Amino acid sequence: MRRQSVMLPVGPIKGGGGLLLLLTLTLSGCASMTPHSAYPPANLSHDNASSAYDSRAEATTLDAVLVHTIAEIGKPYQWGGENPRTGFDCSGFIQYVLGRAGVTIPRTSFAQAEALPAVSLNRIRPGDLVFFNTMGQPFSHVGIYIGGNQFVSALNRQQGVAVQSLRTPYWAERLDGVRRPMPTELLAMRDD
Repeated sequence: MRRQSVMLPVGPIKGGGGLLLLLTLTLSGCASMTPHSAYPPANLSHDNASSAYDSRAEATTLDAVLVHTIAEIGKPYQWGGENPRTGFDCSGFIQYVLGRAGVTIPRTSFAQAEALPAVSLNRIRPGDLVFFNTMGQPFSHVGIYIGGNQFVSALNRQQGVAVQSLRTPYWAERLDGVRRPMPTELLAMRDD
């Protein structure tokens, strides 16, 4: 068996770029492993074909959210912040990341929770939003679940955009719920 090496057309990878590149290659590899699943089989009914489209569109959106989330780890915190140059607050981070993934969402964490469909905790997937009651108000903090009981959020000036564990007692006691980011066309179909 002959060994092959793969050369990537990139220079030195600094910061989180290596992780982002690895995640992107992994996700694109997974997407190309089953080329026949790109279209629903001809014998599916319209409802089943629509459901298959919904599932693929949902999965694609969650993958995009995850990739853009990982890219922002380490960015600064800024109250009211909405961009990676000057920093994010929790809901500004969510709005930015989801916007990059093609999902339009309101600016505040409460409005974000109201805009998206709820998901039970036992059905959480990487890319889903996790909401917390941190100020005695429902949905006062939000992050993005990345798997392994971990989430990413814009925390404070000391930590910035950072990874946290849902198992940490502080977060576990304050978890308000999970919401699934969806493109506008899927949300509209759910409302019909």
